[in-house]
Amino acid sequence: MSRAPRALIGAVLGLGLLAGCSSHDSAGVQDGGSVGGTMVKSAFGKILPGKKAAAAPAAPSDPASLAAAALQSIQGPVILVTFEAGGASTVGAMRGENGAMRTYQTPDARAFILRDGLLAGTRGLGRDLMSADTAAAGALIHARKAGTAKRTYRYLDGDGAERPLPVSCTIQPAGMVDQGGISAQQVAEHCEGSGVTLDLSYLVDGNGTILASRQWIGPALGYVAIQQLRN
Repeated sequence: MSRAPRALIGAVLGLGLLAGCSSHDSAGVQDGGSVGGTMVKSAFGKILPGKKAAAAPAAPSDPASLAAAALQSIQGPVILVTFEAGGASTVGAMRGENGAMRTYQTPDARAFILRDGLLAGTRGLGRDLMSADTAAAGALIHARKAGTAKRTYRYLDGDGAERPLPVSCTIQPAGMVDQGGISAQQVAEHCEGSGVTLDLSYLVDGNGTILASRQWIGPALGYVAIQQLRN
């Protein structure tokens, strides 16, 4: 993946990737030979002044260290995932690919399933997203075009039956970010229905690749920031 300057981080934040809350985390989109942990830590210092990472002697715990360690030790595509609720971060290495579907596995064997960069499912988190319809919204997001689309999220109820949660979404492109050879556009997605209101956001390059995003797992787990460290 190309280098991602600090401007890309700011662009995602401007769309509400962290919603400006001090308990939320983010990190830079980077590759193994590019900006590195220093840039990510610098961005974190502005977003989270004075925040200290929890001690984890066995492994890096802050997102910058996690990203740097992952890029050094993992071959192939890698993502960084940060939960807005609590600010916990983890990395995922691609463990399977089937067409547009990629499964990323974390070190503790949890999984994030992405369809062309859009969250289509999770496993091992508890109260997982079983599946999500992303095709209609994804077509607009990847093309960086305005429009409306339907989404349906699916979850298991207490009896193990799959229950749908349909929403109607409006996709709207926002400003461009151009710096250091990277050109990416902010794309906002607002969804309502089934008693929920969602605000999702993306940074999409000219090839339609989602470089960074704020996406929603579900009512129990809330939002996550997903960033491509290496595609």
